[in-house]
Amino acid sequence: MRYDPNRYFCAAAIGTAELWRTAAGVVLTFVAGMALYQLCFALVSNLIGPDATQSLIDATTFSKNSAFATLYILFTFGFFTVGLMMVLHSLHHRTLATLIGPWAAALSDFIRVVLAVTALFVLISVLLPQDVEHVANAALGRRTWILLLPLSLTAILVQASTEELVFRGYLQQQLAARFPTLPVWMIVPSLLFGLAHVSPESAGANAPFFALWAVVFALAAADLTARTGTIGAAIGLHAANNIAAILLVSIEGSGSGLALFHLPMSMDDPRIAAMMLPELASTLCAWLTARLVLKV
Repeated sequence: MRYDPNRYFCAAAIGTAELWRTAAGVVLTFVAGMALYQLCFALVSNLIGPDATQSLIDATTFSKNSAFATLYILFTFGFFTVGLMMVLHSLHHRTLATLIGPWAAALSDFIRVVLAVTALFVLISVLLPQDVEHVANAALGRRTWILLLPLSLTAILVQASTEELVFRGYLQQQLAARFPTLPVWMIVPSLLFGLAHVSPESAGANAPFFALWAVVFALAAADLTARTGTIGAAIGLHAANNIAAILLVSIEGSGSGLALFHLPMSMDDPRIAAMMLPELASTLCAWLTARLVLKV
């Protein structure tokens, strides 16, 4: 009974839920997103010239931890939303709106969850003892951080919405329509979400821990989507998590340019393993908080 809303949420996928079509949709979304990004980059490059293009490449490489590089990376996720929109139109004959659920409910769920879970993460950060002392981001003063906040929040919303539209929107709907009596719609997208967060080149031996956390987070987001019949709650949970991890306290290194504070360690630091259990507990608390404010 608790997952009855999922049946209505996934109704739009019935009729085009063949596995080959779903697999093709995932691949084509990635290919289309990359192609759109390359096309836009080529257009911009022709406008600004080779010297400025090289400067742009140097400033936005993933190894950079500047605010500009982090914003750039987050906003590029929008190309994959456009790619997904194209795939839905061509392969499934439906619109991006069908991945969201009822708009009013989705917006309400998003606002309540993002506010409640962000408050929870801030409370946890303030009240609980920290094993590693936070260090102020020397490259980003508080005044600049505040001035960038509207742009930073928009970038996080673009990134979080794109991932939720793909994993909890497209994949969850397609698989639930194909396997209505099996939890494939929850398990498979969550495992794929975990695989998408495997980064042995930067996390080293800690890569499985980050992947495990991603799977647990994905299961929580899938559960909220199934309970509410919209992806509003999942986007809210995702955005709140990224606000905490990208804007407030971030592991020093790639993608940490917008953070107010840094953890003075790298992703492959041996201390990361000991921090994973508290992180998983925080994710569980965030999921329960979302359920509490939504009463689901």
